[in-house]
Amino acid sequence: MKQVFILSALLMLFSGCSKEENEPHDDNELITTVKLQFTSITCPTSPVKTFYWRDTQGDGVVDSIDPIVLDKGNTYDLDISLLDETKKPAFDITKEIVEEGDVHLFVFKTTPVGLLSHKIKDLDKRGLGIGLKSEVKSQFAAGNGKFQLILKHQPPVNGKATKNGSEEPGSTDLDVEFPVSIK
Repeated sequence: MKQVFILSALLMLFSGCSKEENEPHDDNELITTVKLQFTSITCPTSPVKTFYWRDTQGDGVVDSIDPIVLDKGNTYDLDISLLDETKKPAFDITKEIVEEGDVHLFVFKTTPVGLLSHKIKDLDKRGLGIGLKSEVKSQFAAGNGKFQLILKHQPPVNGKATKNGSEEPGSTDLDVEFPVSIK
């Protein structure tokens, strides 16, 4: 009887630990606040321009979007900060993105094309862009359009890295669109 009990206990121990349970789960982030800070490189004495996108409940209903207003013919350092404000205190997702840079990529799209140009400045350990820090150049003429910010989550699949510097692999953590004006 004692042997049956020991054998049963060992079977439960080993059968309870499947390979799937031991593999890390790499879930998407809940992002409720996006903060964009544009610091002028062209005119360093200009004040920092800060713009927000907020969905503070995390329910897909956007509370507010600040229109981005930038000076024409200017170059800016863009710093992105992300929060999950459903947690108290708010959770700073930016730090997690830095730590997990090898599975995250920001994609920038501007309509019309040429209104803004982007160059990612922060890189992961494989030399691929992350995008929390970038350089943004505004066109030399006044204009209006849209600035789309996409955060891709590109974890490994079957132990192989999927992040390759393009938008295609992975799922989307964030896809927001700001109105933008160049004045």
